[in-house]
Amino acid sequence: MAAEISGSFPTLKIGSEGEKVKELQKLLNPRLPGVDRFPVSGIFGSETEHAVETVQYQFFLKQTGIADEMVWKSLHAKAPVGKPLLRRGIKSELVAMVQEVLKDDGLYGGAVDGDFGINTENAIKNIQRTRKLAVDGIIGNQTWKVLCDIATFVTVD
Repeated sequence: MAAEISGSFPTLKIGSEGEKVKELQKLLNPRLPGVDRFPVSGIFGSETEHAVETVQYQFFLKQTGIADEMVWKSLHAKAPVGKPLLRRGIKSELVAMVQEVLKDDGLYGGAVDGDFGINTENAIKNIQRTRKLAVDGIIGNQTWKVLCDIATFVTVD
C-alpha cells in the first residue's frame, strides 16, 4: 500500500491504523504539553486528532484534525513550511491565524480580522525586537519560526 512507503506523506485521519500512524504519533508527542501526550498505538483516534489540531495551530494551518502533507512537512521541519511573506496591506486567513496566536498570547490587542494593518505590524515589530531579529514588520522565515514558538508556548498554557 502506498501509505506504507518510507518517506511518503499519507493523509491520516480518524480510523487510520498502522506504522504511519505510529510514526505520526511519535512526531506529535514532543510538540504537546506533558499532560496531553498519549501512547504510540498506531490507531488514529480522538487523542491523535486533537494532537494534530494542536500542531496545526502551532504551524498556522487550518485546524482540521487530518494529518496531510503540510502537517508532515511541518513536523519534520519543526517549523511552519511554505509560508509566504506577510506584510502590511495583506488581507488573508493566514493573517487572521497570526493575529489569533498573538492575541492568545497577549501580544496583540487589535481585531482578528485578517487585515495586516498598523496594529499587526507593530506587534510583529515588537516580537522581532525582543527576539533580536531584523525589525521590519514583515513576517518572513525567521519570524514564522518565532511565531511557531509563540504558538507552541500558547498551547501549553
